[in-house]
Amino acid sequence: MPDCHARDHADAEQDLYLSLSEIAALSWRAIRGAGRTWGEAEDGAEAAKWLARAGLDWAHALTGILSLPAASAGCPLRAGMALSDFADLPNGAAQSAQLLSDIYHPLFLLPFTAQVAARSRQVMQLDWNGASARLAPDAAPVLTGNIHAAGPLHVSIAPAFVSPTASASGAWPKYHFGAPGAGPYARLTTLMLHVTVPSSAASLAGAGAQGDDND
Repeated sequence: MPDCHARDHADAEQDLYLSLSEIAALSWRAIRGAGRTWGEAEDGAEAAKWLARAGLDWAHALTGILSLPAASAGCPLRAGMALSDFADLPNGAAQSAQLLSDIYHPLFLLPFTAQVAARSRQVMQLDWNGASARLAPDAAPVLTGNIHAAGPLHVSIAPAFVSPTASASGAWPKYHFGAPGAGPYARLTTLMLHVTVPSSAASLAGAGAQGDDND
């Protein structure tokens, strides 16, 4: 995997840089603020954190996903949740090839496919529009092509049928992708504020120290 995701310490001191826990918290609130369910918020936040840990641009993908209608058939968050939930069934992703049609931001399918790989202890392969991702159990993804394509795209997901020990596994980068960029961060923050309770006179009146704290 290219080393373009590694953090530049000089620039990071001047730019916004979120920790993995901050990424998860922001993503959870933004997903809920976009009107998505609690389950989508929990799974989406974990997916965003996984992508960040892999050095991938989670923020651009997430803002694109949250601009879709909540019930969109092309939403990779909803598709990924179903993929993971039903993976162990006879016709699930752990057993046979899947073809997903008209998926936006297929990058967001990677964390859910990684769950399938980890549970089934086998290598999983995703392909879309000349891009591919190979996911060995508990390893970082091995990526080729334009993985950040927005779509809509057809995505194939299937077991690679190779030994996990024999397959080349990706190494997790030293630094996660913590710089979401001003535009995506502003959009996610705006969505987050939809589930933030504004201050009131009553709440402000009870804030701060109330009385003497000396023993």
